[in-house]
Amino acid sequence: MTHSSLTRRGFLGTLAAGAAASLVGCGSSPTGSTGPGGLTTIVVWDRAGAHAKARQEFFRTWNAQQGKSLGIEVRYEPQATDKYEEIVRLGFQTKRAPDLFHSPSAQLGAFVAAGWVRPLPDLVDQAVLDKAAPYHQRNSELVWDGAPYAVPTTAFTNRLLINTDLFERAGLDPDSPPATFSEVRRAAAAITKVGKGEAFGMLIPIKATGFRQWSVDVPLLAGDPALAQFGLFNAAAGTYESAKYAPLLELYRTMITDKTAYPGAATLTGDVAINAFGKGEAGMYITSSAVVSSLTDLGSKVKAIAAPLPVPDGQKLVRSPMNAGYPYAISSTSQNPEKAAAVFEVMVGDGVQEALAAKAAPPLNSAVWDSAAIKDNALLQQFRPAELDRQWPKTPGGLLQVNGESVDQTVEKLLLDPSAQLEPALTAMRDRMQAAYDAAVKSGEIDPQEFRA
Repeated sequence: MTHSSLTRRGFLGTLAAGAAASLVGCGSSPTGSTGPGGLTTIVVWDRAGAHAKARQEFFRTWNAQQGKSLGIEVRYEPQATDKYEEIVRLGFQTKRAPDLFHSPSAQLGAFVAAGWVRPLPDLVDQAVLDKAAPYHQRNSELVWDGAPYAVPTTAFTNRLLINTDLFERAGLDPDSPPATFSEVRRAAAAITKVGKGEAFGMLIPIKATGFRQWSVDVPLLAGDPALAQFGLFNAAAGTYESAKYAPLLELYRTMITDKTAYPGAATLTGDVAINAFGKGEAGMYITSSAVVSSLTDLGSKVKAIAAPLPVPDGQKLVRSPMNAGYPYAISSTSQNPEKAAAVFEVMVGDGVQEALAAKAAPPLNSAVWDSAAIKDNALLQQFRPAELDRQWPKTPGGLLQVNGESVDQTVEKLLLDPSAQLEPALTAMRDRMQAAYDAAVKSGEIDPQEFRA
C-alpha cells in the first residue's frame, strides 16, 4: 500500500525514480534470510548513540531467549549519526534496506512517497497502535492519508536547561528562570560577566544536527500555537509566516556578537555543546530531554534544572512543542513482514523503553516514567511530558521543491552575518516557501488537509 496523494510528488525527482528502479523486481533481499538453526534474520537499522547501545544490549539478550523461541534473530545495526538519512536512502536504492528502521519523523513523508514503508494497520496489533494514539493525530508527522506509518518510542520534550550554580553566582534565581527572550539576554550577560572567560551565558550550537528544528523553531512555536516548523507554516491559513523568525534570530545574533554565547557558535556541534554544559562552561541551553542521557554518559556533576521554554517578548508560553521521537517503521521491501512486525512490536514496547530508561533516556510510556529505573532521576523527571507538552505538527516544508536557499541556509547565514538585514531575507524566504507550497497544492501533489489539526 502506498500513500495515494504522495506518489506523484515532483519533490522526490530522481530520488524516487532511482528508488523505483531498485525496488521493482529486486530479487532476493539481504534481509529476512534464514540462517543456521532455521532462524529468520530481521535486520534493524538505527541511529548510533547512547540509545542504540541500550537497544543493542537488549536484543543481545532477546535473541538468546524470546527470539529463539519465535524463530527470529535480530541483527541490530547502528549507523553513523550525522549521515543516517543518507544511509537509509542509499540502502533502499541499492537493494540493501533493512526490515525495519528508525525513520526520522521529518523524513517519513518522503519515505512514504517513495514507497519504502508499510502502513502499520496492515501488520501491527491494534493494541500497539492504541498506545501510540496520542501521537497519531491526523497532522502528526507519523501519519499520512490517515494511516500511521511509524510508532515513537521516546518523549523528546524541550526545556531551557539551566546550570543552577552559574545562575546563583550571577545573582540570578534558578527558581525564576528567564521567561522571555529579553530575560534570556540579560541572564546570559550576567553569567558571562561572572564567568570571566571560563563560563558563558548560552549555548548556540549552529552546527548541531537539527539545530534549526530544535533550537530555533521550537521556542517560536512555544509562544504561537498557529505555527509549524520549517519556515514557520500556518496550516489553518495555508501561509508561511517566516517574518516571525526575527525575534529569535535577533536574540542569538546579539549573544554571538556580544560574546555572551559560548565561543565558536559558527562551528559548534551538539556533542561539543553538551560536553561544555557538562563541564560547567555554559549557563543555559535550549535542548530536549535527550540531553539527560548524554550528561549521564559524560558523568557530569553539574547541578542543572529544566525550566520552561522562553518565548518572544510580549508572548506567553502556550505550548511546549515536543517530538515523540525515535519512531520505527517497517520496510516495504522486507521479505518477512510478519516477523519484521513481531520485532517491531518488541522494538516499540515497554521492555525496550525500560532498557532505555535505565540509561536515563526519556520513555514514552507513563508506567515506565514511574518505574524504579528513573523515578528518582530528578532532572529527567523535569522533562516528563506535562499539560503543555504537545507533539509538534507535521509541515510541508521538507516536501516542497523550493527555488533558492533552503530555510536552514537562510537561518544560518543570518546568524553568522550580523550586518545582514533580517526583514528582506525573511520576506524572500516566505515568498520562496509560499510559491512552492501553492504550486504543489495546485498540482495536487500536496493535500492541505494533511497538515491541519
